[in-house]
Amino acid sequence: MRKKFLVLAVLTAMVVTGVALVLVSSGGASPQAKAPQRTIYLTAVEWKGSANVADEAFPTEALPEGGGYELIAPDADGKWNVETYRFDSAVVFAYQGERVTLNVFGVNAKFHDISMPDFNKAFRVERGKLSTVSFKVNKAGIFPIICLTHQPSHRADLVVLPRPS
Repeated sequence: MRKKFLVLAVLTAMVVTGVALVLVSSGGASPQAKAPQRTIYLTAVEWKGSANVADEAFPTEALPEGGGYELIAPDADGKWNVETYRFDSAVVFAYQGERVTLNVFGVNAKFHDISMPDFNKAFRVERGKLSTVSFKVNKAGIFPIICLTHQPSHRADLVVLPRPS
């Protein structure tokens, strides 16, 4: 179900972007006329929730390994917590041929080791710091931005659209 939702969200975002491009180019401004540079900002955040066993049972199902999802067992008062890491935007866009500068700010967790395997990029995001990586996107497609520290939940996708002619 989550995979279907993600595919639907990505397709919807691509359609919205395509409509925006048609509107921009019909107004006389061509996306090609701009310098092929894109700057993207992401923030690494931690989502948290809590409950009390008196109101809601503590989950017993195993979560995926790797630290992307965490359950914190009930304390003496019966309060339990759940948390996960995410990027504040799960999908970001660029055009084929652009030079992309990705800026990621760390809010939660001491650090996040980030990998972009399709662009042979790896870098570390630390709490309270802005990490920057630049690369050129030469092919269209959907490319993962993965936090190796908090898999499987902490990821985003870079959608590279073909440059309109």
